Amino acid sequence: MASAQRTWCVANPLSNSSALLANLDFACSHVDCRLIQQGGSCFYPNTHIHHASFAMNLYFQTMGRHSSHCDFRGSGLVSLTDPSYESCSFLSGKYACSLSIFIQFSKETWCVAKPGTSEYMLQQNINYACNHVDCSPTHDGGSCFNPTTLINHASFAMNLYFQNSGRNTTSCDFRSTGLIVVKDPSKPNLFQFFPKFNCNPDFENGQDSKSGFAFAFAGYGNCTYGYESGNSGVRGRW
Repeated sequence: MASAQRTWCVANPLSNSSALLANLDFACSHVDCRLIQQGGSCFYPNTHIHHASFAMNLYFQTMGRHSSHCDFRGSGLVSLTDPSYESCSFLSGKYACSLSIFIQFSKETWCVAKPGTSEYMLQQNINYACNHVDCSPTHDGGSCFNPTTLINHASFAMNLYFQNSGRNTTSCDFRSTGLIVVKDPSKPNLFQFFPKFNCNPDFENGQDSKSGFAFAFAGYGNCTYGYESGNSGVRGRW
């Protein structure tokens, strides 16, 4: 991966409203969140996940883009794609040393919807992806039905399409509404067993003094944003 790769931090689409509001309150106690207040260039869409993502990213960038600064108790995702849209710009920068090491060790990527995507486009993405892959886990009673939000259901479908297309970058485009992230949205924090290198001495969730590993707290039930080998022939871009 090129050393000039920029990174952003966004909220996990599986996060519930309580977690999103907690992240928003925490981040905005450290950074200037006026742009997501009414009248600001990033106020719309007026959703918890968009506002939380903007604040979480601003905190992540301001604190130096260490992996721990996009943790938020397992509810943050490091994105390799710019979440900015229209007049709303998400601050960005080159990743820090520790994040560079993590990205080099990370062999897989996932696809989720941009936090600022309209409900219309989220539904369009669901319709398109689910014509190619099995979206039954997002149906009532399915393991990924909750939270019952369009962005969760769209992200599940978009990711499954992306995985079954061989993780081709263009397969996570979805008319510029997709983000490629380096952590499985459905798993506990991947930084949990990632070594604490000297270049990243600050882990906000804590550290085991003996092992030198960071720990975090996350869990999303039985929902899996995984790879389904049965549809591996899917190809294309929408």
